[in-house]
Amino acid sequence: MTKAPDLPTNIAPYPVVANIEFAEGPIFDDDGYLYFVNYGQRGKLGRLAPRGLVESWIDTGGVVNGLKYDGNRGLICADYGAKRVARIDIDRKLIEVLTDEFGGNEYNGPNDVCMDLRGNVYFSDPGIDTEPVPGAIYRIDMPSPDEAGEVRLLADGLEYPNGLAVHPDQKRLFVCMSRTNSVVSYDMDESGALSNEQTVHQFGNPTVDGCQFDEHGRLWVARWLNGTIDVLDVESGDLVRSYPMRGDRVTNMCWWEDSVYVTVAGSHSIERLDVGVRGADITPPKR
Repeated sequence: MTKAPDLPTNIAPYPVVANIEFAEGPIFDDDGYLYFVNYGQRGKLGRLAPRGLVESWIDTGGVVNGLKYDGNRGLICADYGAKRVARIDIDRKLIEVLTDEFGGNEYNGPNDVCMDLRGNVYFSDPGIDTEPVPGAIYRIDMPSPDEAGEVRLLADGLEYPNGLAVHPDQKRLFVCMSRTNSVVSYDMDESGALSNEQTVHQFGNPTVDGCQFDEHGRLWVARWLNGTIDVLDVESGDLVRSYPMRGDRVTNMCWWEDSVYVTVAGSHSIERLDVGVRGADITPPKR
């Protein structure tokens, strides 16, 4: 594998959006619109247009935390308030529930979501961070963009699984474990079955939240109270870079071109880091 280019050492974050009640879940669609959660108040998704206009876009009826774009004009939502995973049709602004129970039991409260390139959905279900309820990771098979198939339990008994990301090779799943302040990896087969849990990096201070891969396979991790975005080489486990943001409670991020857009709950904002590398291709192809 070609060695990844060095990342810049000093980058000042640039404020992009303000007035977010609890900044989380940023994601772009393929038209360059940036969606994020809790604009103005919890439960409402905001949207930033390419020309800079910000609007309160839709009331979800719950409290969404994580978002992903499915490549087919849909947003996949981890809604911990309504204890469900849903899909929003962007053009019709319609909300469809993909799953709200497993084995007859409601979820603790889905927190974050990611997808593989076949369109399957993975989500973390940690529950409330003040209650020591064992968390779990699930997968929703998606035979078509707006049709949920089988829901599979991939792992349970976990210490607050939070952000998660499928590796660009599509053979590994990486999960941020907030209660243990660590990033772990699993080998993953085509059915989503997980094996060979490994600790990739153990951080020394609280805590880890969302994560995303860049185009070179480095994992970017939102460091909640640390107030930084930290970059890991997942093969060696080394910390490559740490980028301070303008506030603490750094929650998540997404890419547009060669800039990272970071949600920072402590400053109620989205901030941009011009890092000069692109994110990994995480959007499933149009079906």
